[in-house]
Amino acid sequence: MTQTANTVPYSVSFIVPALNEEAVIESVVKDISKTVGGLLDSHEIILIDDGSSDRTGEIMDRVAGELKNIRVLHNVPNAGVGASYRRGLAEARCDYVMMLCGDGGLPASSLPDILRKIGTADIVIPYMTNLKEIKSPFRYFVSRAYTALINLISGYRLHYYNGLPLHRRSLLNQIPITSSGFGIHSETIIKLLKSGCSYVEVGIPGAEVTRHSSALRIKNVISVAGTILNLLPKLAFFRNSRTLQR
Repeated sequence: MTQTANTVPYSVSFIVPALNEEAVIESVVKDISKTVGGLLDSHEIILIDDGSSDRTGEIMDRVAGELKNIRVLHNVPNAGVGASYRRGLAEARCDYVMMLCGDGGLPASSLPDILRKIGTADIVIPYMTNLKEIKSPFRYFVSRAYTALINLISGYRLHYYNGLPLHRRSLLNQIPITSSGFGIHSETIIKLLKSGCSYVEVGIPGAEVTRHSSALRIKNVISVAGTILNLLPKLAFFRNSRTLQR
C-alpha cells in the first residue's frame, strides 16, 4: 500500500475467531476490511472458524476468496477463543496483533481511534464507554466485578481487561500464554505490564451484533477462573525478573 498522510505507518494482524456466527460473520469481516484497508500501512485478517456447526467456516472461505489479505484457519473440534488467539498469533506476520470477535462486539467503526494510538505505547487497551447500555444488568455486574478482581490481584487500575487489546507482536511472543478461554486478555495484559511494557487506554463504543454471548458458559467461567489462579503465583516473577527484548 502506498502510504499517505492519513495512513498509520504500522502493520497489524487481526485475528478473528468465530463460533456459529453465520448470520453476521460476512458483514463483520467486510466492515473490518473496508475500515482498515485505507488506514494502515499494511494488514492481514486471519479468520478462525472455531469448530462451528453452522455455515460460518464456509462463509469465511468465500469471503477470503473475494477480498485481499484474508486467510482462514479451521479448528476441529472447537478449541476456545484463547486457543484460537494463540493459533492466530503463531500465524501472524505483521508488527502488531489484535483480536476481534466474529460477532462484531467491537465494531469496525471504533478501530480508527485504537489504531491511531499505535506507537504511543507497547499495548493499546480499549474499553467500552457504553458497557452498561450493551450488556444486560447481570452481565454488566459480572464484567465490573471481574475487572475489579483483576485490578485487585494485579495492582493496576485499568477500565477493562476484555476489550481486545492491541499488542506489539514481538513482545507478545516472548511471554508464555496458557489460557484457552476469555481470560487470555487479562493474562497477556498483566504479564506484559509486569514485564515493564507501557500501555495506553482508549475509550470506544462497543456494540453487540448478536444478542447472545458464550462468555458466561460454564466452560469459559472455569477457564477464566483457571487463568486467575494460574496468574497469582507468577506475578512476582514477571515483576522482578522478566526482561523483554525490544
